[in-house]
Amino acid sequence: MVLTDRELFLLIICTVFYITLFILVLQNNRKKIQLLQSRLDNIHALQKMAVIEQRGSDFNNILSSAIYQRIKQYLSSGQSMNEEDWAELTNVVNDVYNGFTDKIYSLCRMSNQDYRVSLLIKIRLQPKDIAVLTDHSKESVASTRSRLYQKVFGKKGSTRDWDDFLLSI
Repeated sequence: MVLTDRELFLLIICTVFYITLFILVLQNNRKKIQLLQSRLDNIHALQKMAVIEQRGSDFNNILSSAIYQRIKQYLSSGQSMNEEDWAELTNVVNDVYNGFTDKIYSLCRMSNQDYRVSLLIKIRLQPKDIAVLTDHSKESVASTRSRLYQKVFGKKGSTRDWDDFLLSI
């Protein structure tokens, strides 16, 4: 089979196009791998810091705080938290878990809902209680937890995986 000049030219153009496309895809995948590796390194560093900090932290400070007592009242009456409560809880958690907010926001972009769910997980509340306090469904809370795990680690994980990670930092 003999190719005409036009067919040969098109074949060369297509070949160059596919090789260029292959190289671009390969470079993009390398960048993604580097990004995931840097996130993983960041996560490991946060976990190491948390192990050191937890020795000096006292979870009882959270349990005895005024905001924790109000949270228990909100749960018994089925109320959600207001903005002042969220600010107070953030301060208490940051005091006990040095810079928790900065650490969590350094992992990925988060909405208020994402952060609040993570904050309540950090103080060891159950998903049904988190749903009440955030005024969302239990399914929405579960979805947030698994989505955050996937966002941070780049792979699917269970809701429990996100909880375990948060408790480790």
